[in-house]
Amino acid sequence: MTPTPTTWLRMFRSSLTLKIFSLCFVCVHIPLIAVIAYLGSGSGSAPVSLLVLLLIATVVGTGLCLCGLWWLIRPLRNLAAAVEEYQAHGGGLDLPVNSSDEIGTLTAAVATMVARMDGAVKRLHHQATTDALTGLGNRRWLGERVDDELGRASRQAEPLSVVLFDLDLFKNINDSHGHDMGDKVLTAVGQLVRTHLRRYDLAARMGGEEFCVVLPRTRLLDAFAIAERLRKALAGLEIPPLPRGDITASFGVYEAAPGDALQHMLSMADKALYVAKNNGRNRVADTRQLAQQS
Repeated sequence: MTPTPTTWLRMFRSSLTLKIFSLCFVCVHIPLIAVIAYLGSGSGSAPVSLLVLLLIATVVGTGLCLCGLWWLIRPLRNLAAAVEEYQAHGGGLDLPVNSSDEIGTLTAAVATMVARMDGAVKRLHHQATTDALTGLGNRRWLGERVDDELGRASRQAEPLSVVLFDLDLFKNINDSHGHDMGDKVLTAVGQLVRTHLRRYDLAARMGGEEFCVVLPRTRLLDAFAIAERLRKALAGLEIPPLPRGDITASFGVYEAAPGDALQHMLSMADKALYVAKNNGRNRVADTRQLAQQS
């Protein structure tokens, strides 16, 4: 079957090798075409004139060849520049695919690969910074986010408070009803925490039955009130066969001072939490009570 002009055109568009061959073939023969045209015009055949013509035609042919090659590999240079930009700054790889030849195929493949890799990296980061059971952040995520919040609070001279809470006698639930029930309780606590916080608050499961809430733009008294609302909501949870009131938590509240790091904030909130535990559990304590006891 003889290929049609449309088939040849499709082959030409999809083959970088054929494009380069055609370009080089035409440009290499420009001097020959020029000589034939010169001789056919009857302008004579003086050696000097022919030599000058050959030189000019060779320069023109070489220039056209270089310009054509530059145009053909321009998408490859754009791809290289985009990859360098991606390596330096991340983000997506937004490259239009304007050809169906090997460079177009490579560009599309690289863009697809980068998009998939970005998606995989985001999923891995989410898995590495999210507690799978509760859907809250984990300790690593909290450490990453709190540094930004502390910096912002310092720049804008705004308060920031932290609430640390621990489920009371959680080991008894695991021992009496099994770890599946314990997981149900932790999942319910995670859902409750998310519904009771503002959109800019940070909540994380620190491990086991311990949780942390970071409250930007919040003074100690307001943080105490938020912790009290959480305490009441937890005490109202009912997860059969556990009756209402079996799930309680003790809370420690601390307002960050200038220059505080996360570890110090957690340490101070933990001290307040143990005041709540020692005073009978299912209550909120803050660092003012620490000063009263010392």
